[in-house]
Amino acid sequence: MDLSWLIPVLIAVMIYACICYAIIKYNILPNTFSFMGPCLMIKTTRTGIFDKLSRWKRLLIAYGNLGVILTVICGVVVTILFVFTAFMSLVVETEPIAPQNLLLIPGINDYVPSTFAVWFALIFAMVIHEFGHGILSRVEKIKVKSAGILALVIPIGAFVEPDEEEIAKSSLGAKLRMFAAGITNNLVVGGICILALILLLGFVVPGSSPYVYGVYEGYPADEAGVLPGTVIFALDNTSVSSLADISAFLAATKPNQTITLHGEYRGTPQTYDVTLTSIPPDLSGSVLVPESGAGFIGVSFSEPSVLVNALHTLMYPSSPLGAAGSLLTFVALPFSSIAGSEALSFLIVDTPDPAILAAPFAGFWEIIHILYWCAWINILLGIFNALPLGPFDGGQMLRESLRSWFIKRGKDERTAFSICRSISYVLVLLIIIPLIMPYLL
Repeated sequence: MDLSWLIPVLIAVMIYACICYAIIKYNILPNTFSFMGPCLMIKTTRTGIFDKLSRWKRLLIAYGNLGVILTVICGVVVTILFVFTAFMSLVVETEPIAPQNLLLIPGINDYVPSTFAVWFALIFAMVIHEFGHGILSRVEKIKVKSAGILALVIPIGAFVEPDEEEIAKSSLGAKLRMFAAGITNNLVVGGICILALILLLGFVVPGSSPYVYGVYEGYPADEAGVLPGTVIFALDNTSVSSLADISAFLAATKPNQTITLHGEYRGTPQTYDVTLTSIPPDLSGSVLVPESGAGFIGVSFSEPSVLVNALHTLMYPSSPLGAAGSLLTFVALPFSSIAGSEALSFLIVDTPDPAILAAPFAGFWEIIHILYWCAWINILLGIFNALPLGPFDGGQMLRESLRSWFIKRGKDERTAFSICRSISYVLVLLIIIPLIMPYLL
């Protein structure tokens, strides 16, 4: 197991601990710094911005009601998903999840790169979430005492601190709208980012030449130094403009024949002399030229139009089932190495060669990366906050709903708290089971 991430994490923890110790010992800026357990709260009491943003009360109340419905739907769906995942982990053997991949920490999580786009999206999603709580608090005439950033080594969240006494006096509907507002903001912003992605990706222009999609390790192209992403213009003296041209050329070759690839990589002309070998039996059904007598170059080829078609399928599903598949593909893209969707990795981090996919203007792919991560993080943050679990927004909504139900019927409200605790314990168990089962089976 690769533990190279552990040393920088330990150093960061020690630095964080020293900063916290100094704040406590010397009582540094007590109105700005405080603690919630091990978490450092960096806050301000200047919350007038929420008053300014809460002027459209009728519209925001309708928005809050919609958010309550969305939160309930998300909470139910995600709970069912966790039940299904826990059940499948009991009957199907799976690979263990590396500890660092349990946390959404860019650069530490193997699947979340430490890029500007990711860090921006993470902070933006947290701020958007808490702004929802702050705005709906003021709409419901609940005072906002403070707002700020919550840090545990790194920023792990933003927070808005409504007045608890005023929350207690509010109606159930006001409480539900206030708790659901953060989730609603995340889901709405995520949806807007997806729409912006769809619009912008429609301006991408595919290239006209085939390119190297992948190189088989240990085979002729790999030994000759051919790189994935190399655009192919000619084989020997034969120009190629499609996969059919490459297939026709390779079908006429023999093992031990040397051919020359002419192309470019990231705008730099490339020439490779490759000595072909025989087609390996285990690959005979998956290569461009399956004839046993033909030479094998050790490359999988593709065309830019394939990427455009994949984008079109992802962004314009033709049915509700297709839309569900597109959403799953969208969520799984950061895990492309295990989800089989590497072809679309340029949406999350790569900048494709202009000869493969041409951008309409400078900085286009950087904007695409920001939009993708803003959509991905906002949607996941919103969905998982809808879980009816303890301190999550969904958990607080469940608690207040049950509490109100018991009080109206003259029953002890502590029963509602007991039910919520039991549900939280069950959900925690459902989350833990898939994590520990790979080590037990």
